[in-house]
Amino acid sequence: MECRLNCSGKVELEGSKSILARVLIISTFLHKPLKIMNSSNCNDICTLIDNLKQLGTGFKWQGNSLNVIPNKPVYDEIQINIKDSGTAFRFLLARLAILQDTHSTIKVSAQLEKRPILPLIDILQTLGADFEYTGFPIEMRGKQLNGGEIDLQADISSQFVSALMLIAPAYNSRLTINLIGRIVSRSYIEMTASIMRDFGVKCKFIKNKIIIESGQEYTNPGIYIIEPDFSSASYFWALGALSNKEVCTNCISGNSLQSDFQFLSILEKMGAEVNRSSKSVCISRGSLKGIDVGMKDIPDLVPTLAVSALFANYPSQFRNVAHLQYKESNRISALVNELSRIGADIKFEDESLIIHPLNNKPAVVELDAHHDHRLVMAFHILKAVFPYISINNKEASKKSYADFLNEFNRICNYS
Repeated sequence: MECRLNCSGKVELEGSKSILARVLIISTFLHKPLKIMNSSNCNDICTLIDNLKQLGTGFKWQGNSLNVIPNKPVYDEIQINIKDSGTAFRFLLARLAILQDTHSTIKVSAQLEKRPILPLIDILQTLGADFEYTGFPIEMRGKQLNGGEIDLQADISSQFVSALMLIAPAYNSRLTINLIGRIVSRSYIEMTASIMRDFGVKCKFIKNKIIIESGQEYTNPGIYIIEPDFSSASYFWALGALSNKEVCTNCISGNSLQSDFQFLSILEKMGAEVNRSSKSVCISRGSLKGIDVGMKDIPDLVPTLAVSALFANYPSQFRNVAHLQYKESNRISALVNELSRIGADIKFEDESLIIHPLNNKPAVVELDAHHDHRLVMAFHILKAVFPYISINNKEASKKSYADFLNEFNRICNYS
């Protein structure tokens, strides 16, 4: 189905949530103030900051910059409420495990209780962590961990690996992680290693092995600049690819730490018009073609691409997406069920999503976003084309992009 939107304008993106979360955990090891430029106020980051305050870390906002103030003494008892943030959950679980002589209680939302965590707890216990876990809430007493060599299944969540890496300076011996099986979201592990190097901790990541030597300490650069969030950009880039006019975002020159930056290249291969400069990128409509692409390292783009593929000229295949069942929702079944309701021909087989172009306008329908921020934002691309479609759980978008709904309405000229 041919699509000719008239969305236009420029979106100024906040800093990457993925990069910022890692920097915030590292900041709790520093002894002098750190100024983080181009921060974010999405719900996940605000949840992480609120809970890091419980550890004694201070924060002060100045516009879109965030000043992190070194740790004050922590209390013997800490109560943590992580709500829906999977990133904060995994990273804080590891950080609290090394907070010596502190008893921590972690509560999460009912939705987050359903997501995998036991593999990370098991590995932390192998390293010497002291957990009391028979369900939620989780209780632990912080202590120095041993380090050593561990095996970790790498096909569920890269955040388990990153959580173990970020606390590396606290281990009393070298940490060696052997990643078993196919590594999902390898680029996010590489992101963690790169950010740790920015703060003075050396990491080796070769093939399926990560080595971090003991005795290292994080150093403070004083100022750290966060890249724009290209996961958030993907929804507006997709709108641009369907629009007669340009949709632009701020950008960077050169390479990005974020794997989702690849979305620009994918859109170009699909036929969208992509114009780049040193500080911005603008996307406009081309004749979109179907595409066959592996998604192992860019899982967050799958919902956006699935919706975009409905307006291509022949079928698309997105390979290596089985791990999407472990996200905020089971994104595989959610995409198949919801897009089928608008008449899409979509199926999941052999760890791939296969999507055919949409042939007819959908009927009036309310799409269920399953309280999943990525689905909410991807489904809004459909709403831009078919304004009569409604989407429930819209506020879930604030999890990773606090101002998404306002920016969407502005770019698409909705009142």
